[in-house]
Amino acid sequence: MATGLALTRPDLKIIVQMGDGDGYGIGGNHFIHSVRRNIDMTAIFHNNQIYGLTTGQASPTSDQFMKTPSTPGGVVEEPVNPVGVAVAQGATFVARAFAGDIPHLKEIYKRAIQHEGFSVVDVYQPCVTWNKVNTFTWFRDRVYRIEELPDYDPTDRTKAFDLSMSTFHELTCAPDECKIPVGIFFEEPDSFTYQDGLPQLDRPMWQHAEAPRDISATIAAFGG
Repeated sequence: MATGLALTRPDLKIIVQMGDGDGYGIGGNHFIHSVRRNIDMTAIFHNNQIYGLTTGQASPTSDQFMKTPSTPGGVVEEPVNPVGVAVAQGATFVARAFAGDIPHLKEIYKRAIQHEGFSVVDVYQPCVTWNKVNTFTWFRDRVYRIEELPDYDPTDRTKAFDLSMSTFHELTCAPDECKIPVGIFFEEPDSFTYQDGLPQLDRPMWQHAEAPRDISATIAAFGG
């Protein structure tokens, strides 16, 4: 729906919000192909590392070995790395934020919305009901801002991918053993968007008609 709206209403800024379950699990295929098409829209993923609306089952981003109602013995597989996938697939804006740092989150949202192309924003947003491990305190002890790194360069895709690989962590790791980067991993200022390849989208599709069509005969044919 968001893709259709972005293509037919170029006068609008399209923002899509979803969770980690529907964004990276159920809708994982849509995620990958939206990235590679570089459709001009902003996709915000509220990542609480759990299925919060269906009583706390493991999600694609749940930490390995986490015990949940669906994985009482612990999650077997490693979590999805959405930032790494987006960077590797060619996304032109990839960022991660923490819901416990509102000023920083606000700036990332602004940059993502202003970007022309597909903007991915992964937001660590603790679920206070079902995820008792990755809490606000847990994140505050571990997150740091990427822009504070001495060699920070958001235009280097290889560095962005390498940095995304440092995100993985285990439930038992101490704050000084695993740090989680937040900020803009990668940004390509002048990218070729999907809309750029369709010049007929220079204005809303309904404006292409020279005059309103009389469809009364068609309606009458259906008994209207």
